[in-house]
Amino acid sequence: MTTAPSPSTFSVRPPAGGLARYVSQYWLSLNNTSPVYAALPDGCVDLVLEVTASGYRSWIYGSTTQPTAIPCTAGTHYLGIRFHPGQSRHFIAAAAHEITDGREDLRTLMRFPAERVAAHIASETLFDELDEILIAALGRAPPVESYIDGIIQHIDAHHGIARVDDVAVRFGKSRRQMERVFLQTVGVPLKFFCMISRLKHAADLIVHPASRALTTIAHDAGYSDQAHMTRDFTRLAGVSPGQLRPDDAFFQYHSPR
Repeated sequence: MTTAPSPSTFSVRPPAGGLARYVSQYWLSLNNTSPVYAALPDGCVDLVLEVTASGYRSWIYGSTTQPTAIPCTAGTHYLGIRFHPGQSRHFIAAAAHEITDGREDLRTLMRFPAERVAAHIASETLFDELDEILIAALGRAPPVESYIDGIIQHIDAHHGIARVDDVAVRFGKSRRQMERVFLQTVGVPLKFFCMISRLKHAADLIVHPASRALTTIAHDAGYSDQAHMTRDFTRLAGVSPGQLRPDDAFFQYHSPR
């Protein structure tokens, strides 16, 4: 008798409350069926674990500066830990800009029990274990504050509508110094991060609700016109605003409500 293959599932979970400042989300793809994963620029660093029947592999993926198609294997399990922009510094031994548009072997950058996690990839307790592992990591090396965190919050609060010079004045830094530290901490230039933040806001406006006119959304999101918004979508998301879909392919750019 032939055994039916296990169904493919994809889920996104928030971390424990004590980690919410540092970790954006956990994501899990069991019995993957997609040939590629479309990674979009978001200013985030991801820990990714790939698990097969014969073993596992693990990486730290830096933020991307353009839509990137990452090959995936059918039937494989994938687990991801997405760190908030700038917060990977508390967990990995590399500046964010050193791995932008690339990946590094997890073992060289972070103390993480990948084998233990891989063995429990489909367990109901998986996310609880991830919480324990990351909380323990913070306990070994308590987080160090940075003014960059305040800049990130400021930009997100204003949906990316912020002039770099004004941000430098607000935080009492020289523009050159601020941009250098921001790039090292987040992995992308500050101006580029503003573009990402504005695009995320526009994507959210498009998806919730889907009936608003794109010209109105472009205005509300701070674009000079709809053509400006379309250019940014094409560059950062690889699609036009009208092609944006409210599904998992764009969960990086909007939050379920």
